[in-house]
Amino acid sequence: MSAHLSECNVASPLPEGRERRTLGRKLRWHLWPRDARFFILFERQAALCVQSLAALAALLADVRDPDGRVRDIEAIEKRGDAVVEDVRLLLTRTRFPPFARTVVHELINRLDDVLDVAEDAAQSLHLYHVTAVTSETVRLAQLALASTERLQEAIAQLRALRSPRAILALAREVDALEAQADHVMRAAMARLFRDETDTRQLVKLKAIYELLESVTDRCKDVGKVLEAIVLRHG
Repeated sequence: MSAHLSECNVASPLPEGRERRTLGRKLRWHLWPRDARFFILFERQAALCVQSLAALAALLADVRDPDGRVRDIEAIEKRGDAVVEDVRLLLTRTRFPPFARTVVHELINRLDDVLDVAEDAAQSLHLYHVTAVTSETVRLAQLALASTERLQEAIAQLRALRSPRAILALAREVDALEAQADHVMRAAMARLFRDETDTRQLVKLKAIYELLESVTDRCKDVGKVLEAIVLRHG
């Protein structure tokens, strides 16, 4: 028994050592100078994601597109490309990025993926000449919009990182929204293949469903990057 106690005493300092290293890493992050311009660009890109999905949801409310929503979404995506380029240029000029350079690249690129897929969905509605959409299509767009809104909230808190648990909670919400989108798409596909007799309409709607669900996948990818940042620095 004494030998067992001795082994436990030897092993017990390890978690404390890990805790000290974690606290030290967090302290260094809060004390180390960070270029605030990156946070401005992250927030700008997150805002563009919300704008793009809001425009896409409006487009699905009236696919005749009397207000030129497709053009709006294309323009938003171009502005997103400019933000990505600004981040890459800033990385070459600054000594103090807020996170590892690979993490900065990952975050801005995953946000850009959201804009790219949203643009693909909008353009597909136009190119396929979709004249009517289902309730599931609208629901998928609403879930994608809600996901971008949660990401925008989380990214707004990155600058100070005072509430890491709040960021993690928002990332979990994004994950839950993606799971809901999976469920909606499976049900939509089942109904589509069961009830739709027009093959062209079936192909069109299947492609739109997949693109809209993919937006929530890309939002989930952003959430995973945020989780990794918080777990390392929060």
